[in-house]
Amino acid sequence: MMMKFKILSLLLTAGLALAACDADNSNDKATSPDDKNKSEVDSSEANKSDAVKKNEAANVTKDSNANDEDDADDAVKDDEKASSSKDSEDKMLLSKDEITATPDDIIKQLQNDNKQGKLTNIDFENDNGQWVYKIGQNENNKNMVYTYSMKDKKLLSSKEDAVAKDEQTFNYDKMLSFDEALTKAQNKTSKDAKIKEWTLESKDNIPVYEFKLMDGSKEKTVMVDPYEGETHVEE
Repeated sequence: MMMKFKILSLLLTAGLALAACDADNSNDKATSPDDKNKSEVDSSEANKSDAVKKNEAANVTKDSNANDEDDADDAVKDDEKASSSKDSEDKMLLSKDEITATPDDIIKQLQNDNKQGKLTNIDFENDNGQWVYKIGQNENNKNMVYTYSMKDKKLLSSKEDAVAKDEQTFNYDKMLSFDEALTKAQNKTSKDAKIKEWTLESKDNIPVYEFKLMDGSKEKTVMVDPYEGETHVEE
């Protein structure tokens, strides 16, 4: 009886040992979720046809080329924008040879239009793409401003300047002409300097030409005494 019990115990112990070994083997063979996903990805890549792989490679190349074309288009647009900006700036400038009507011409036209008075100021500027003269006159204690087109010397507008009724007047015939004053101003900059605008008006009750010139890429303001011709560049 004792012998049978021992044999039974040995068999039970052997069975438990075998069960433990099978559990360890089962755990060793178990696959983690990450390993399973990697396996599926690798399998998917392996199962792709050559045509699919070529198509994917072509799409990558196409996207790269599209990005290069976009960069090239942006560069062209930047160049066009810079060129357009420069053209716009050039239209706001005028060379001496492009002036088709002088202050003398406009003053004469003013008199022909029966606008009698004493001059207070002459302004020359680009107004919305059109070069104009703005002539100020004191007429019976009221200051009038007349705007004339340089191109055809036509009167564009007239208005009363209520602020400057007592502005200092001057006789343009006794002053340096516009051509002479501009030449002196360009002698202080360069003969190719272009006009942005200019004025002839009194400052501290003393008439003076003030030229704003573009000398290359630099804007310079030049003051010219209309009587003595003394000239200086404002810093």
